Amino acid sequence: MKQVVIIFHSQISEAFSHLDISSPHAKQRMYCDVQHILACIRSLPSDSKSNPPNWGQLDEFVAKNFGEEVGQ
Repeated sequence: MKQVVIIFHSQISEAFSHLDISSPHAKQRMYCDVQHILACIRSLPSDSKSNPPNWGQLDEFVAKNFGEEVGQ
């Protein structure tokens, strides 16, 4: 299952990286979508002890593109 999670992270973050998120509304919408997708990925079975489970490239995408500014 780990390979599936890695593929999800890389493919989804690659797709999101090509989208224009210049407006505040678009940025908020993308953030909500990414958080929902991450919740789904984290609910997948994992043999890793990482916290959060199934952490990966999409989490890095969120940190890089949203940081703490979204939702403030």
